[in-house]
Amino acid sequence: MEDRMSVISLLSAASFADLREMWRSVDFDRLGITFDDGSNPASVSGSLLFSGVAFSYALQSCPPPAATHHIFCNADLSDIQSAVHIDLGPAVASGRIVPAIVKALLELGDVLGRNLGIKAVFWSPAAVVSGYDYYAEAVAQYAQGAAFPALLCVGFDMSTIGTVQTTGLAWLCDQELTFTHPPLPMHEAMRYVVRLVHDLATQGAYDRALELPGLHADEVVVVTPSPDQGKVNACLVNGIEAIKSVQ
Repeated sequence: MEDRMSVISLLSAASFADLREMWRSVDFDRLGITFDDGSNPASVSGSLLFSGVAFSYALQSCPPPAATHHIFCNADLSDIQSAVHIDLGPAVASGRIVPAIVKALLELGDVLGRNLGIKAVFWSPAAVVSGYDYYAEAVAQYAQGAAFPALLCVGFDMSTIGTVQTTGLAWLCDQELTFTHPPLPMHEAMRYVVRLVHDLATQGAYDRALELPGLHADEVVVVTPSPDQGKVNACLVNGIEAIKSVQ
């Protein structure tokens, strides 16, 4: 099989042969997974349906992915030998900006990972690898109404003081985010960023300039999309500065 990387790769320390045997032994009916287009549990690649959404899958022997961001991943990636790659099916390929479809994709990764002994999950649009346990917890919380699991699906560059720049967010909403802020502890700055990413991933790109409430009463976040709307700048300012910026 030709090397490939899909939207999600479920990474296993098992050999390809062992992963294939585990795949064949999964009780897919119990998990709410059915096969489509002539595929069946014996197929190492094909199509399946989960939560009413069609996905393509492929089992493959593969080396560890080239991840840029590592999130709560204690697995030794040098042990990775195989993976289950998952993509949106052809009929829903444009559904990457539909929150319900992305949620189904994330949940599919969880249920398969739990039944295949997966060690880590690679999200290729942002080159993020996360430990399976953290992935499963974040997806479960999202399914129960918590914020979008930003750390699983978006890369964050904090190398410039006072700025957080996303990578991979555009896959979800056709827009990357640059957040600028006054001196703040990084964990505090990320609270604003995670909220903005949640809004973008679940409600879509910003199409006009606007002011959003900050986390404190005396501040706002001024949001300004680029002319082509491919990027959005969000700047944390106090209320007085926000008033001056629009005068």
